[in-house]
Formats: sequence, C-alpha cells, structure tokens
Amino acid sequence: MVSMSRRSFLGAGASTVLVAGAAGCDSGGGDDTAAGEPLLALVPEDDTTPIHAAAVRRFNRSPAGAGAEATAGLRGAPASSYARALDRALDGNRGPDLLFTWGAGAIRVSAEEHRLVDLYNLTQDHPEFGERLLPGVLEGCAVNHRPFGIPVRGTRPVVLFYHRALFADLGLAPPATWSDLKKAEARLRTANVIPLALAGSDPAAAARWLEYLVDRIGGPEVADRVRSGDNSAWHDRAVLHAAQEIISLLDSGSFGADGGAAGTDSTAVALLAGGRAGLLLAESAQHTELVRRFPGFTERNLGWVPFPAFEQGKGRRGSLLGTPAGCLTMSERTVNRLAAVALLKEFTGTAHSEALLRAGEVPVTTVAAKLLGHAPYPEFARFQYDLVRRAPHYTLSWERAVHPAWRGPLRTEMGNLFAGRSTAREFSRAMGDVELPVAQ
Repeated sequence: MVSMSRRSFLGAGASTVLVAGAAGCDSGGGDDTAAGEPLLALVPEDDTTPIHAAAVRRFNRSPAGAGAEATAGLRGAPASSYARALDRALDGNRGPDLLFTWGAGAIRVSAEEHRLVDLYNLTQDHPEFGERLLPGVLEGCAVNHRPFGIPVRGTRPVVLFYHRALFADLGLAPPATWSDLKKAEARLRTANVIPLALAGSDPAAAARWLEYLVDRIGGPEVADRVRSGDNSAWHDRAVLHAAQEIISLLDSGSFGADGGAAGTDSTAVALLAGGRAGLLLAESAQHTELVRRFPGFTERNLGWVPFPAFEQGKGRRGSLLGTPAGCLTMSERTVNRLAAVALLKEFTGTAHSEALLRAGEVPVTTVAAKLLGHAPYPEFARFQYDLVRRAPHYTLSWERAVHPAWRGPLRTEMGNLFAGRSTAREFSRAMGDVELPVAQ
C-alpha cells in the first residue's frame, strides 16, 4: 500500500510529461511549437499516438501552455522496441522530459537512483489531480510507495471471460467463488471442453492465475511485499497455497492435455470463441482482439466477470490485478516543471478521456463516468470502469511491477511451475533465493 491514504495520494497528484529522444516520429511540433526548447514526451507508436498528439496540440494552443511559457512535442518509438528506447532514454545523460511506461518495474531503478521526479511534493500544490483521477490508479507507477507517474492511457484489468452459450447449455453460472470455478471446471471436462484456455507459451499469461490466487488467499499485502522486493514474500503461506492450487488444476487437465504449454494469446482466444474452452483469464484489452477476429461470438456469447473470491481467504473479490493505467513519468532533468504539470493536466481532461474511449480504451479519470456511452462497446467499458472505481486494491501485474532483476527468474520459474517441473515449495525457494541489487 502507498504510505498515505489513496485520496491524499491522489490529491497530491502532480505530474510531468515525459520526453525522450528516440527514433520515431515527432508530433505536436511544426506551427504549434514556439521559439525555445519544447518539452518532449516519449511514447510508443501505436493506435493511441494520434490521441496523445492531439492532447499536445491542445496544450500548445491553450492559455495554460502560454502561461507556462512553453510548448510541447511528442517523440514516438516503435511499440515493438519501446522497452529498449525507454531504457536508453532513462540511461542517457540527455533525454526526454517525460516518458511513457505501463508500470513501475520499468522505471524502478531510475526512480531509486533519483533520475526521475518523485511527484508527491509537486502534487501537493495541485490537488485537482485527486479530483480528476480514480482512487488507487497511481499505485501502478508508484516506486517504494511514492508516485512517479500520471495516467495518460486506459486501464487494463485482468478479468475472467467465459462462453455464455456453453455455460447455459451445461447449466452453469459464471463462477463467483473458487468452489464455483472448480465445479464448472469439472463439468466442462466431462463435456470434453477445455475448462481454462491458457496462452501458456507466455509465462505472464500463466502468472495471472497465481497472482490472483495469492491476492484472494493472502490479501493485497503479499503482492505488495513482492513488488517491494521482499524476498520473504515468496515463502508466504499464500504463495505456497496458490502454487499448490495451480498444480491441482494442471493435474486435473484444466488447461488442456498439455497444460496450455503451447498456447498463445491467439490460440487461447480461438479456443474460447470456438466453444472448445469455457473460460479465459486475460487483460481486458483482449476484448479488442475478440471483436476483431470473432465479432459474432463477441456480440452474442462473450461474457465477463471478476476473478472469483476464495472461501476463507483474506482478499476481496473486488480487488483487481492488471495494469491500472499507462503513465507519463518525469525526468529529473526537466527544467520547466510548471509546464510539465500543465501538460499532464491536459491528459486528465475531458477531451483526452473522450478520445481514449472512442478508441476503445477506458480512462481512469472521474469525468469518464459521463462519457462511457462514447465507447464502441459501452457495456464492457462500464464493466471495466466500475471495477476500477470500486476496487479496494488494484495491483500491477507482477511482471510489470517487480524489480528488473526478478523479471527473468519469475518468467523462468513460472514456466517451470506450469510445466510440472517444480513443486510449490521449489517455486517458492527458487524465487526467494534471487537477490536484488542494493539501490544506490
């Protein structure tokens, strides 16, 4: 948990816009760029780049931009290699003012080495960020319980998709508890349907099951210790219990004959849409892929629910796992921080929120509540927004949250667990033995 209440954490909500000199296209410059060196923000090049460029143009034409005596520019880097572009920008002696990241793990080392701005003190002077953002969403880009980013992209909670027609034919209701899920899993197997579609070739997809179970069994404190770099967290009873539940699912064939080992996001989606699998645990962004490839199924038979509660567990069903939001973080080299804050405010406004919704993303702004009807699929957008708005905790997926030194071992050991090559205790021991470098 953040070392202050979520509301005060948000009320402190200041921000800066990231700029990085990476290969790609510039937007927001040209006629909109006045004399002087502009703020630069580094972002991945994807379908949302034009939306960010529009926000930069609005800022450059606004009284806020004029009052801050600055203009802003956008620098894009290919999405496929953005992680490397971000690392170069963070490591360089010169670089962007603002940088985009999907989570704290990618910026943790730079934050601990004081190369990024801790936004807490800045946000104290701009409490309107607390009024514009949903509670808890800043935790996705928090390092050691300190805020280092302001949301500029939509939320991506991990949810449980299910095949409505298949469930109806088998007399099943979507699972609300872990016992419900186990009963549905047994009924689906009896009907020769793979209960749980899994993109097992990607350890991050497999990890979602373990991460949600750890939350439901042990509560959010266990995941908080994991992302904080506490080695003892891997030996927590909740981690061992969750790993054993995974092994039980694998032994019963819940993920298919091969445990989903060869599965990809593409094949897992196809299994669900084709009625060959009953459930799929995935980030909400997978809805876009389902719409694109299987529009008829998505319209008629796709259902979605939160991850089930675990009986006698410490966690609450309303707690979420996933990506709270994509954020902009600020370089310590940024000179005009007043301008950076003004630009970040543009990203939390009505125009940007509406543009994200029309593009299929769900913003984490309070104003978005009145704009959800503009989304291509309003029902699913409302489901996501309400989940985030009501969530008592929203935990960043471990792969995006943990220290970079844990990321590789986590993927390796998660693969070993799901392939049956390690027991629950062996998984726990292997991760607990990975030492983290001491922050400078």
